Amino acid sequence: MLSIGIFAMVLTAIYATWIAILKGSVAGMKAAAEVQRARIALRSLEDAFTSVEYFDANKNWYLFYADTSGDMASLSIAARLPAGFLGVGRYQDQVVRRVNFFTEPGSDGTANLIMSQQPILMVSNAMNQPYTVTLAKDVTFFGLSFYDAAKGEWLDEWTSTNMLPRLVQVALGIGKSPGNVNKPHEIVYSLVAVPSVGVPVNAQVLRYGGQQPGQPGQPGQPGQPGQPGQPGLPGQPGQPGGFGQPGGFGQPGSGQPGRRFP
Repeated sequence: MLSIGIFAMVLTAIYATWIAILKGSVAGMKAAAEVQRARIALRSLEDAFTSVEYFDANKNWYLFYADTSGDMASLSIAARLPAGFLGVGRYQDQVVRRVNFFTEPGSDGTANLIMSQQPILMVSNAMNQPYTVTLAKDVTFFGLSFYDAAKGEWLDEWTSTNMLPRLVQVALGIGKSPGNVNKPHEIVYSLVAVPSVGVPVNAQVLRYGGQQPGQPGQPGQPGQPGQPGQPGLPGQPGQPGGFGQPGGFGQPGSGQPGRRFP
């Protein structure tokens, strides 16, 4: 009986250890998946910011809109997406798209970070639904801050929808802290330099003054009185114009017209 009791205690310890290992493995896999989702989400945000576009001649289509009023920010920008962007192949070569980042309620009081995109010319078409994908789950914080080069300071709110910030800082919180459920378990940050600038109207729409491009200038009128004739061949002086024949049009002074050299 004593041996059976000792053996039962050993089995119980082995079982408890095995259960702890399984729980730790599940928790580790979940944490690794959350970190990987956070990396994918940040990479998508970075690619969108580095390919953002804005044209003054089409303000309604290229607005830069960011709402940072709460713990869950939202973002809507126009960008020329790179080839490796998530879902870029769904609309073939229409890579200039309206990209949106926002959160939706998830499980356990957390939220999911959602990304949607569609070609910029299809935004007003209600029949065409945007491509939507969940970038990260168990999101407890999504924040944005912007650097205003004109003011030389960081702003928590970007109200200039017709301008692009110089720098953008992204903060993404994943999970809940064990000691305080109101704090994220982990926060990842990314600082993105926006290389694009707003394209003014005069640079987008070409405007020509005077003659149309490609049209040569008008040649001078020959035969003006007192004007010398065209120069002859190199090394030969030009013949003077005819005297006493004012108003002769098209009749240079020399019988042989001089040659023109560029």
